[in-house]
Parts: sequence; C-alpha cells; structure tokens
Amino acid sequence: MYERILKRICEKIHYRQYVMTQHARKEMIDDALSIYDVEHGILTGRILER
Repeated sequence: MYERILKRICEKIHYRQYVMTQHARKEMIDDALSIYDVEHGILTGRILER
C-alpha cells in the first residue's frame, strides 16, 4: 500500500538526503540505536499502518 512512499524514503537514505532531528537523536540514544540501525530498519522494513 505504501510501497511508493517507502521507495522514496529509501532513495533519500541511499543518497544521504535526509536530516536527523534532535528529537530523533535523543530517541536513538534512549534506545541504544545507531544511525546505521535506523537506516537498516527503514531499508529492510515495511510500512504496516499509517
């Protein structure tokens, strides 16, 4: 259902055309995640619901 949107997000990751917000960085630290963990989750994941 959201394949087109996820494809666009993945393209932005591949070309490093995104900005990580301060809020996202804080959440990553709180959850002990690296930027690579977040990128991998997006690149290999799927959108389940809006």
